Amino acid sequence: MYLSRTTPLVFGPCVGEDDCILGACASRGLSFATRNATLANLPPPTANTTRLLIDLGCKNFYATDVVALSGGHTIGISHCTSSTSRLYPIQDPTMDKTFANNLKGTCPTANSTNNTVVDIRSPNLFDNRYYVDLMNRQGLFTSNQDLYTDRRTRDIVTGFAVNQSLFFEKFVFAMIKMCQLSVLTGTQGEIRANCSARNTNNNNNYLGSVVDEGFEAVSQL
Repeated sequence: MYLSRTTPLVFGPCVGEDDCILGACASRGLSFATRNATLANLPPPTANTTRLLIDLGCKNFYATDVVALSGGHTIGISHCTSSTSRLYPIQDPTMDKTFANNLKGTCPTANSTNNTVVDIRSPNLFDNRYYVDLMNRQGLFTSNQDLYTDRRTRDIVTGFAVNQSLFFEKFVFAMIKMCQLSVLTGTQGEIRANCSARNTNNNNNYLGSVVDEGFEAVSQL
């Protein structure tokens, strides 16, 4: 997924603990990222494909990476306010009518405080059904649905919808790329085994070896 402001619950099939680069970095002596700084690096749910490709392209993600990361939305929930701009005051014409009417039942007003699932077909499974949603004009966010509307990414969406193994493969590759962004190690920071606590020396040694192995694995892809 690209990392979403709506925060899916999990990010699906990792490549495994031995190979996965752990990218949750927290530095010693440095401040945590502020909310504003974090959101500035995350495309909003109202973003169209052009913005996604530009913003994430600056971070070395290609179109296939962008579509694969959006697949993180195959599981999780969202605040209604992240999608009600597509319902009120005028309904987005790209939305399936039945889907839109059902969504209005969950999100009856533009400022509804309710939550809704992101993937209507299998909200509790990490699979490729999210892409089937998009092909049926049942994507929750503009940033989701426009990936199928836009000709530059439509074939990628279709490919993932019909081939789950391909989606899993590309998702893993894109996640590894994302985990390499601005990783702080050594004297600059640490990759925490537990986000709420500093690492012990044993943790630092283990995580350092995981990062080295992960970088080597990516270079061979």
